[in-house]
Amino acid sequence: MDLFHRDGYHATGMDDIGAAAGISGPGVYRHFRSKEEILVIGLERALAGALERARAIVIGTDSSRRALEGLVAGFVEGLLADPWLSTVLMRERHALSPATRRRVERAEQSHVEEWVGALRRERPELGEAEARLMVRAGLWTCLSMTYHDGGLEPAREGEMLTRMVCAALLCDVGRVSAG
Repeated sequence: MDLFHRDGYHATGMDDIGAAAGISGPGVYRHFRSKEEILVIGLERALAGALERARAIVIGTDSSRRALEGLVAGFVEGLLADPWLSTVLMRERHALSPATRRRVERAEQSHVEEWVGALRRERPELGEAEARLMVRAGLWTCLSMTYHDGGLEPAREGEMLTRMVCAALLCDVGRVSAG
């Protein structure tokens, strides 16, 4: 997955994957049918782990605010630990078969639903569409950090990002009048 992140899916060959694993390129085929299978397994494992962590955070707290803060912090920590995930997911999605793409999108949607549920419990005045917009904007804010190296220590970057996204989700955006 690090190779897909660094070099791109199409530029990464089986010989590259084999060398990274300490075996020959053709030896990779004893473990995987194709390069796409490697991509799929890596993405599905990472997404399943992220969803499990999100659900554990929501179940493990009796406070909707702490659940929301935990979801943001957990997501940011995951991105810092595995920066390849968001880049590969966004940049290499086209390399997935339509069926695999749908599975990935369902996993992503389940993750979004955990955030929307926590946000609506904390902010019951928000409608479904408003909460979904805020959550997606918060997630994209987090994902954007994997495309930018601001020169900050990862811990500080994660702390700042977590606080910014939590503040945005908890702020009162009010209503915009047409006139």
